[in-house]
This record gives sequence, C-alpha cells and structure tokens, in this order.
Amino acid sequence: MCLALAGDCADLSAQVAEKANEGYRTKEARERVARGLENPDREERQKPRELLRSLGIRAGDVVADVGTGTGFMLPYLVEIVGPSGFVYAEDIQHDFLALVKEKVRKKGWSNVKVALGSEKDVMLPSGKIDWAFILDVYHHFNYPAEVLATVRNALKPEGRLAVVDFYRSREHPSMSPGWLRDHIRLDKEGFVEEIESAGFRLERSFDHLPHQYVLVFARK
Repeated sequence: MCLALAGDCADLSAQVAEKANEGYRTKEARERVARGLENPDREERQKPRELLRSLGIRAGDVVADVGTGTGFMLPYLVEIVGPSGFVYAEDIQHDFLALVKEKVRKKGWSNVKVALGSEKDVMLPSGKIDWAFILDVYHHFNYPAEVLATVRNALKPEGRLAVVDFYRSREHPSMSPGWLRDHIRLDKEGFVEEIESAGFRLERSFDHLPHQYVLVFARK
C-alpha cells in the first residue's frame, strides 16, 4: 500500500539509491536523522560560511537549497543573500519541512519559502534560480535524471548548480570504507558524468573538506 509521504508511491524498481535511503523510510528513522542534522557541532565540522563563500553566492541571489532536510544551511544562506535575496527550502519529506517551517517562523525570515518536491521533481518555479545548492543529498536521489531536468528548468540561463558530496573511496573520520561503498553509489567522476549527461557542464571542482568535494555546473 502507498503511504501519503512524498516519494512513497515511487516505482521501486527504478530507484538507484535504495541503500542510501534506508534510514528515511519511517517517521522514527527520520526523527533520528533530524537529530543528527541539527547536531550543534555540525557548523564546525562542515564550515558552511566558508563553503558558501567559496562558491561565490552573492547578496541578492535566489538560491534553492535542494534537499534542505531540517534547514541546517538556511541561516547561512539567508545571511549571504541578504534581504534583497531569496531562498527556497526544498525537500520531499513532510516532517522535515514541518521543522523548517517552524524555524522560518521563529527566525522571522520573510525571504525564505518552503517548497515540497517529489522524488522526480523539485517543484521550483521555472527560470528563477541563480544557484541550486545540493549539500550531502545528491547521492540520495533515486531518479537523478528526472530531478536534474527539473533543477535545470528552475535555473536562470546563467544559473549554476553546486553539488557537495562525499568521496566514495576516500577515508572519512566517522564513516567506514564499507559504509561509504554501500551508501554512496558512485564516486566524484561518476557523478560528474551523470550530471553532465543531464544538460550541465562542469565549470570547476575543488575540495571543501578532506573527505568532501564541490562541483559547480553551468547549464549547457
């Protein structure tokens, strides 16, 4: 039987990230994930301000935080785009977005819009986005070609896609090699090829942390 949550009625035979998404299938599992996403030490571990500066996101930009989760990146995105910019907080999980909505309410952010997507469509307005930002989420896409088509449609002609993810084959301080191989289905080069085949062109690539890479794509 299909559940009401977005993505639960998807064609399971077509999913490519089944292993990576095992921890998101129940409400209780997502509550555990949410606690990890809100861990107070995450700022020190992921250095979000440094990451956003390295991308070149500017005041006034419109940014889509694709797979926002509980909205960890939202304070930093709101800060960097300023009052003249705008942020879309997109996710496919209703319970994550409920937490995001409460965070937006408490912070009084008038330039953040919560957006419910699906496993195949980010459900963002066409041609409005300067930056689509995907942090630690791309390897969870079950339907990458379909999602990327909708991301591309949401970008302005000069818009950019930034993907930050984990090396599959590089040592990580808190993830075993076996877990990485099971959880991350492709390494950097494989994801670059996959994204470029969806109508993007890699502009630059660099390491953000020893175990993470950053890919910046333009539209072809």
